[in-house]
Amino acid sequence: MQRLLLLFLLVAGICVTLTLSACDDDESTGPNDLGGDPNLELTQVGQEFPISITIPGSPGSIISELKDSIVITANNGGIVSLRGIFSFDSTWVRGLEAELGISALPMDAKRAVLTHFVELFGAVLDTADKNNMNARVDAKLKVTSEGMQEFVSSGGDLSKPFTIVKYNANVGDTWNFTNSKGENITRTVSYKSTTDDFPVGFWNIKVIKVDETRESPVFEKITWVTNHKFGLVGVLLKTKTGKDVNMTVFPPTM
Repeated sequence: MQRLLLLFLLVAGICVTLTLSACDDDESTGPNDLGGDPNLELTQVGQEFPISITIPGSPGSIISELKDSIVITANNGGIVSLRGIFSFDSTWVRGLEAELGISALPMDAKRAVLTHFVELFGAVLDTADKNNMNARVDAKLKVTSEGMQEFVSSGGDLSKPFTIVKYNANVGDTWNFTNSKGENITRTVSYKSTTDDFPVGFWNIKVIKVDETRESPVFEKITWVTNHKFGLVGVLLKTKTGKDVNMTVFPPTM
């Protein structure tokens, strides 16, 4: 089971942040207050989102073999429910560990980190059949035309949303909070496009990048990449072993 560490981190990162929205100019009073229109085409029930995950420098990455399915299962006034199911086998997990340079970690260390993230994100792992394992993650987010928020950091408490992005934010805007595990998290707007410069499929679009730093045993930095019309379009992960893992989300209406 300890070999599922990196897989689970990728799954959790995807499901925590996979949300979509459209631009709006409304102002809110604080970093975790979010207004705007919750009735968006891209967050309708049943929408599915393809994801591409790459490790720069590994063109034949085993990540490309991951079977995934991410779908919106409910939308209640802008509170969007997502379910991600990812299938893999033990050979795939060993290959991923090798690519990320963590194969040599002691077994106890891998198990401790896995337990930490399983508890944090509430994942359900089915590892009975080593040739057909899967991980399921359910997440709720608030998604409006103004931006997006997540409830994973509050342990699923819908009265405590934490902002991922506001589309009227500027470079240098910073907000921080303490999650349900007592960990301090800081999010900072590090980049805002003035031209269409971020590739998603065959298109280039404008984006806002929000860097997150947190007390993590694996990640040095997480960067959320969002667009004012298509919401989340990427997640860039920097591990403490010096590896980059880049995820691209393809909005179905692009």
